Amino acid sequence: MKENSVKRQQSEKTIAKILEAATRLFVNKGYHGTSIADITEAANITRGALYCHFASKSALLLALVDKFEKEFLDELVYAVKNTKGTALAKLNRMVSFSSDFAGKNRELCLLLTILSAELQGPDSEFDNSFRRLYSKYARFLRKIIEDGKREGVIGHDLDTHTLAYVIIAFHDGVLLQWQRSRDFLDGPEYVRIFRRTLLGGVRPAEPLGNGLPRES
Repeated sequence: MKENSVKRQQSEKTIAKILEAATRLFVNKGYHGTSIADITEAANITRGALYCHFASKSALLLALVDKFEKEFLDELVYAVKNTKGTALAKLNRMVSFSSDFAGKNRELCLLLTILSAELQGPDSEFDNSFRRLYSKYARFLRKIIEDGKREGVIGHDLDTHTLAYVIIAFHDGVLLQWQRSRDFLDGPEYVRIFRRTLLGGVRPAEPLGNGLPRES
């Protein structure tokens, strides 16, 4: 049994190395620009070791999509649902969670944004997976938006479905720009302005008590 435990731990370490290397390469070189040889070299493993765990490059990407869903999206939903307060407080928590996660897991956070653009379309074998995740993300946001309308903190003139995807687009765009410009942008200030713009627009800040949560 001890031998089986050691083998399982070694297998888990190998899988983690493969996923980490593939994530970094897919984000920086794209899916089509990354070869199996690139991944095995970056992970310092043999081709046979990779195929022992993943049948193909596409199977590897699908495993990464699953990892993104469990580690980012599901944890985001859990954190926000357990946040007390108005819809704006929940959106504020979403920004905090996302920025913290991106700071610790930059490539994984960028993965879906970058690859969904490269691999979109009905002819893509990944299109359904990407659509399912974005639909799940949007359903979560629609619930917050509808709550916000009932609370009077989100305008009734804003279509719920469209606003959900605008928030996703805003978040994805902020991530992409950080990827391009992180060498000269101040991280905390970047997040502060993202938070402020998402929650209050670009109008001059109003005194506390207007329904907006404090920045954190």
